[in-house]
This record gives sequence, structure tokens and C-alpha cells, in this order.
Amino acid sequence: MNKMGPRRTTKGRGYAYTALEPEEAATDDVPNISDDEESDQDAEMSARASRKKWQSRLKANSSLDLSQRYPANAICNRKYSLFSFIPKVLFEQFRFFLNLYFLVIAMTQFVSQLKIGYLYTYWGPLTFVIVVTMMRELYDDIKRYIRDKEVNVQQYYKLTKKGRVPVASSDIQVSDVVIVEKDQRIPADMVLLRTTEKSGSCFVRTDQLDGETDWKLRIAVASCQALARDEELFNVEASVFAERPQKCIYNFVGTLSMLGGKERKEEPLGVENTLWANTVLASGTALGLVIYTGAETRSVLNTSGVRSKIGLVDLEINRLTKILFISMIALAIAMLALKDIGPHIVGTKLVQDAKIYLHISVEK
Repeated sequence: MNKMGPRRTTKGRGYAYTALEPEEAATDDVPNISDDEESDQDAEMSARASRKKWQSRLKANSSLDLSQRYPANAICNRKYSLFSFIPKVLFEQFRFFLNLYFLVIAMTQFVSQLKIGYLYTYWGPLTFVIVVTMMRELYDDIKRYIRDKEVNVQQYYKLTKKGRVPVASSDIQVSDVVIVEKDQRIPADMVLLRTTEKSGSCFVRTDQLDGETDWKLRIAVASCQALARDEELFNVEASVFAERPQKCIYNFVGTLSMLGGKERKEEPLGVENTLWANTVLASGTALGLVIYTGAETRSVLNTSGVRSKIGLVDLEINRLTKILFISMIALAIAMLALKDIGPHIVGTKLVQDAKIYLHISVEK
């Protein structure tokens, strides 16, 4: 596709990737971004106004670098950095009531009136637990870093006017035309333009995305699949409109507009025309146009943050520690309450016993 470049539509409603120069783009060539199929007259007027803003924004963004408008495609699942490792680990551990309880008890041993036993009997076990936990968290984070690096340096081929150019997964940008081979991971969310299968279809494995083991059928864009060679994509004038990034992996709304002769033909795009990131191509070779990268891909949007591992035994001990703490507080309050009345009761009883004893002793 000649001079293909990305563009964000007004109000963040979607993305458009176009081969038209800003001054050549006509208002009728811009896809409608309204979600309602039956719009009234007011909606049509607002849509026309949005198209004018859309064109002016294209001119303003045409000189910007792609990395400034779209997130990088580098994957980063690490939980800690070099400077945040110790603070985050300590925060996570002492947010756990069990560790916080023993920390408070160990701190009270610095007060002479509350000191019971030796300090190492309190600080030794607590320090051992924290150090072992930090070593485990460090080991897990290093493993995540190694896996991320392996994925980011994975090599693909990008189709350009000069032919195939090798590119790392982390360097893939929006509007790149990427070639994906069989059994290769899809590096970013793409629109399937062409495939080596004569039927124009291919299969992908999505078990890493939705947990389903059955293969999904994907269909290439008919107007692109009909071209004789892949290089002819750069000899046509076409634009692709894509909806704004969202979590749903079962729906997609887009439009491909291609100039054929004197008329521009629009072809709707659905989820069957997409290749989501982190799925695996199961058949043939696919050629796709990148529409979402990095944090805007479906797989990243559906990924929750990394959490610390907590076992069921730890949760049970934490619950018992809370019960122990509440019981200790109740016992302390009860002992304070009995502090004043206890001696009075005991003293009264001693006086009564003394009177009885003296009374018996004076009898003759």
C-alpha cells in the first residue's frame, strides 16, 4: 500500500491507516465512525464536522514519529525494577498481617519494660522469612525478564518496497506489513491481508489467549488476496479504519477502503479478518497489517498485573494470627481492668480471715 501510515481519528474513536496524502484525501473517503447504523440528521451533520477535523488532524500528525503516537511493541512482564525491588518486596510482605504482627512484637523488644528474652529469638526468624521471600521474588522476576527478552528479540520479516526486511518483535510498529510463518507467534494485533493458502484462509491457535484448544479460522481480505503478488500492495491506494483498542477478543469493527478504477470500494472487516497477538499461526504463511501494538493489543489488555504468590497454608496462618492478636488484646484489657479491683477483693478476704483467726485464738 503506497505511503501507508497510521492516523488516530477524532476523539479517540478509532485508528485509520491510509495510503492517501493529506491534501488528496476527500471527505467522502473517510469511513463513518458512528456506532449507530441508523443515525438521524443531527448525527450526520456532526459526522461531517468530525471528518473535517479528522483531515486536519492527519496533516498535523503526518510529521510525527510512530513511536510518539503508539505504544512500543516490547513486552515487559517484570514486577520490579533495580530501584523498586527492595521497597516493593518489603511493602508486599508487611502488608501481610502475620509478618506485620511479628514485626511489631520484635520492635517492642527494644523497650526495656517490654523486653522478654533475647532479641535474636524475635528478629532471627523474621529476618530469615523476609530474606527467603526476597530471594524467591528475585528468582521469579529474573525468569520473567528472560522470557520477555526471548519474545522481544524474536525475528520476523517486514514487507517493504525494497523487499523483505528482518525486524525484531519489539521494533514492530503500527502500519507495518509483517510476514508470519507457520508455527510462529503473532507479534501484534493485525489485519490479515494475504495468505499462501489458495482459499485465502488460515488457522490460528488461541489457547494462550482464551484457553480454547480448537483452531480458529481466519480469512484474508478478499481485495488483497486477489492480488497476484505481495508487492502489489504498494501499488494500490487503500486505507484501513480500525476501532479503538478494547478487551473483547471476539468482536472487531473495521473497514478497508480501496481505490479500484475511479470508484472507491469499501470492505467491512470483522474478527475473522484479524490475527490477535500471542496467538500462533497453525497453517500457511500470513501477511498482516499491524493495527495495535504493545499495551493496546487484546492480549495485554486482558492480562492482569503480576501478584505475589500466597499459599493456602499462609492464608490460614494469617487468619489464626489475627485471632491470636484479638485474643491477646482482649486479655490485656481484662488484666488492666482487674488491676485495681483485684487487690481490693483479695485484701478484704484477708481481713475477714484474719478476724476469724484472731477470734478463734482468744477463746479460752
